[in-house]
Amino acid sequence: MLRGIFSFLRGIFALFFRSLRTDSRSIRIHLMWFLLMIVIYGSLWVAREMSAMFGAPGLFFFRIVMYLNAGFITLLGITFFSNAISEEKEEDTLGLMTMAGISPLGLLLGKSTSRLFQVVLLLAIQYPFTLLAVTMGGLLPTQIFSAYMSLLAYTILLANVGLICSVACRTSRNASGLTTLWLVGYLSAPLFALAGHSYLTTERNWSEKSGFIRASVLTCLNWIFQSPVYIELYAATETGHRFTWSAQLISNSVGGVVLFLLAWILFGYVAKEPELDGTERGMVARRTNRRLSWFSAGRTWRHPLVWKDFFFVAGGWAGLLIRCLLYCGLFGLCYGANSSWYVNSGISLRWPDVVRGFQVFAHPLLALDIALCASRVFQEEIKGQTLASLLMLPQSIPSIVYSKFGGCALASTPGVIALLCSLALPGGTEFIGELFRDAGLIWWIMNLVLVIHLTAVFSIYLRSGAFVLAIGGMICSMVLSSFVDYMIAVATRGMYKPQEIHGHCAIGLAVICIACHGIILWRMPSLGEK
Repeated sequence: MLRGIFSFLRGIFALFFRSLRTDSRSIRIHLMWFLLMIVIYGSLWVAREMSAMFGAPGLFFFRIVMYLNAGFITLLGITFFSNAISEEKEEDTLGLMTMAGISPLGLLLGKSTSRLFQVVLLLAIQYPFTLLAVTMGGLLPTQIFSAYMSLLAYTILLANVGLICSVACRTSRNASGLTTLWLVGYLSAPLFALAGHSYLTTERNWSEKSGFIRASVLTCLNWIFQSPVYIELYAATETGHRFTWSAQLISNSVGGVVLFLLAWILFGYVAKEPELDGTERGMVARRTNRRLSWFSAGRTWRHPLVWKDFFFVAGGWAGLLIRCLLYCGLFGLCYGANSSWYVNSGISLRWPDVVRGFQVFAHPLLALDIALCASRVFQEEIKGQTLASLLMLPQSIPSIVYSKFGGCALASTPGVIALLCSLALPGGTEFIGELFRDAGLIWWIMNLVLVIHLTAVFSIYLRSGAFVLAIGGMICSMVLSSFVDYMIAVATRGMYKPQEIHGHCAIGLAVICIACHGIILWRMPSLGEK
């Protein structure tokens, strides 16, 4: 009997142990460990430099490490956890693995729980180093333990959210997008819970003594407010905090277990669905459809790669129409917001404010549009295994690469035209004047350009989540630039102007963007060989 039990457990954990052995030899895992160690030493240096101006350097150091860990785990949830099962669906190997006798539980443990184990190891190797915060002052060991328990519960929840999204979705892109939507709800839920709690207690005069139903509603809202990890991390780094089984620990841990069981139950139903072959047409209609013939791809253009990516990556004519409506809606929204404010204030509408508001939101929207298109330029070729054939064309690699980017750039012309048209409106040229006067504005635009380039680079290395990682890179760039600005201003006692610092940072970002072009061109031949 015991032999049968051990044989059963060996079959379940066979893929799990194999994944652990494979990951232990993976360069990427060791690189992540190394980068996190660099983050810890960098945070330690920052705390040392700031100790002369602020008290409790240990607490400052520990807060930096914890919030960086939370952001790192969040990015892993979108890129690392959300493609555990969907990558097998895309490669059509999920059916082969089930035919080999691997049970659904073994597949989930081997593909998802092994990744969770690796991230837990990343947190475990940090724990002895963060104990240095106790000797630096301002922190107790129980606070460190409480913060790491909060991160562990959040990692369990996020790993299983990515798992169930990966089980339910057919592609890694859809699973990553669904995980991102969940994260938006998870991070914004406390704001709505706090607003609802305040409304019920102040406007409706609800209290915990008003009845069982009202008390239950208030308790539920209070739990939702305390469930996100950043609320608990902030509480853990407060002076005098003691470890308790808080709402975040219980809800995140139990939620992760429930989602794993739900993924196990749903696995048998969704794993039998075959993956669609070929490239999806998206918003491109077929020529046989008379009603939507205007949105068909039609004949191939003189530059076929531009034609292909314009229609089958960027959406074609339907995508252009949607973008035009989107920018028109943005302008109408800016007009409505300014009009309602001026009417309530009894002041006549100022068109320069409307145009200014449109320009403020239009160029990030344009960068977002281009980055999302850039994330699919090479992913479609890699997924369809057509990149090798594409590189065999009698054209140079730069010609092929920039022709594909040209299709996406052509689809983004509504945003460019909208910004150019806004310059002709009252007050529209003020943006150009500020662009030449304010180096901070140039630095902000270069950060948006950096998102586009990082998305293109990450898309040739990752199956999904390239855009989210690019956003994380932009945030790191902005935080680093702001920190350098602050440190130089303190060191020079205000003699070094922030405009000069932003100008130098913008030049550095331009150099990084140029390097991204070189990385893509260098990576193309090796991708074609796979």
